[in-house]
Amino acid sequence: MGWIVLVVAGAALWWWSLALALRAYRGERMPLWATPTKAPGRAVVLRAAGTGLAVFGTAMASPALTTSAPAASVVAMATLIVLLLAPYIVGVAIHNRRVRAPE
Repeated sequence: MGWIVLVVAGAALWWWSLALALRAYRGERMPLWATPTKAPGRAVVLRAAGTGLAVFGTAMASPALTTSAPAASVVAMATLIVLLLAPYIVGVAIHNRRVRAPE
């Protein structure tokens, strides 16, 4: 059950890094598919640590989820998409929508 702690901690670090990056882009649009160059160094470190913990935690959970390797891979990827990718896309999209488009 230690994998749950890793996944939750990884997701929390990832979300914290997203908040720091969005704060760095206050008043301007943040790139969605490019590396945010204005993100503070600690946001980059938190993102890397969060990703590592979440991936490691889901990899540890894969054998516990099912004995079939392909099904476990699908569940692991779905978990990472829901915990990491979706909040990033939604957070950046909401931020960019709130920021006034350049005229």
